[in-house]
Order: sequence, then C-alpha cells, then structure tokens
Amino acid sequence: MGAKASSIRRSTEHIDLPSAMPPPIRLRYGQVMWLLNELGYGAGASRNTMHEYLKALRKFGIPFGPVNFQTKQKRILAEYSYGHIMELAVVLSLRVYHVIPDSVLKGIAKYRTQLRRMFLRAYVERRSGQGRPLVVSAREHAPVELRGLFLDLDIKFSAGHLVKFGPPKLLSAIEALAIFSESTLMRRTFLPMSLSLLAEQVISLALDAPEIRSGPPKARHANGRR
Repeated sequence: MGAKASSIRRSTEHIDLPSAMPPPIRLRYGQVMWLLNELGYGAGASRNTMHEYLKALRKFGIPFGPVNFQTKQKRILAEYSYGHIMELAVVLSLRVYHVIPDSVLKGIAKYRTQLRRMFLRAYVERRSGQGRPLVVSAREHAPVELRGLFLDLDIKFSAGHLVKFGPPKLLSAIEALAIFSESTLMRRTFLPMSLSLLAEQVISLALDAPEIRSGPPKARHANGRR
C-alpha cells in the first residue's frame, strides 16, 4: 500500500515552521537527494541506484515536465522548488517494491497543476481549516490526534492494469479515517497519504539542507579510484 510517507523519521511537533505559505525553496540536485534520503525513500538503496531512479523519473517529466536542461553552450543546473520536491516525494510514496507503473506517473503529470495547489493548501491548512485537529479516543488507549489534510489519488488497478486515477482529492482527517475503516478497501491500490505531514517534513528538511555538490554520483573506475 502507499504508506511510504508514514516512515518519515523526523517529527515536526516542536519545529517552528513558517505559519503561512511555504517559504521559497531552491535546492540543487545533491540537496534533494539528501532530503529524500532523510525522508526514508532511499532506504536500502545505494546513491547510484537512487540517482538512476530519479533520472528515470525525469524522462517521464517528473517533476519538471518536458524541460531540457542541456543547451549548446552548457548544462543548466536544475533548481527544485517546494512543488517539485513534493511531487517527487508523492511519487516515491507510491512505489511498490521500488517500482511505480508508468501509467501512474502519467496520471501525476496529468494532474500536476491541481496537485501543486493541493501541496500549498496542505501546508497552509496543516492545523486549521479542513486540516484542523481531530482527537480520537478509546477506553484502552491514550487519545490520538489526527490533523492536516490527506491526499487521495483514487488509484485502482485490476489484473495489473490501471483502471482509475483521480481526480485527486484533499480529505480532512475524519474523511481519511472513514476510508481507512471501509470494509471494501481491497478495491483500492493506495490509501490516502498524510499530505500535510509530508509538507511539514519537506519544508523542515529543505530549510536545513546542507551544501552538497550538485550533479549525479561520479563513476568509480576499475582501479577503485574516482
């Protein structure tokens, strides 16, 4: 199931994040690689493997669309904004056994404009509006607070083929909880993901991103030297 985002390791409960719109984010490739690894998306994979996967996504227009970063004079270094990084994180959250079907990537690209607006709203309403906290309590357990907005891509597969993708919807905590509790969840390939939590993690890490060399990993020569 699409629960990769739930593996995010760092908590933002006590981090002072900008309260309104996301701050301007402009990261280089190496910084984005670091950020995605901090989110847990590179777990069990080498840096070269992660690079090759991101390069394959670029061929599908993820996250920049049909953009050419190579000119006759020089190679242009890409800059990743909040929207670009969120799109990558959502795509990586949808991987099953390190693979995501091409049809799903095309669906992400098709709804890119709507998704970018949802990324912004998920951050802005992470504790207010539709994303206001919901406290769930039970006799045997301590109360649990659910908050923020959840992204439902409404993806369904049948016999290995995509039969439905979207349109994407933003859900409140109670709406997401209702879907989680349905008895017919087997019809769904991916459950809604906590988009507001992902947005907080992306902004937190982006603001702390270290200076890292841009570009793909250098190839290792046969004699063991770079």
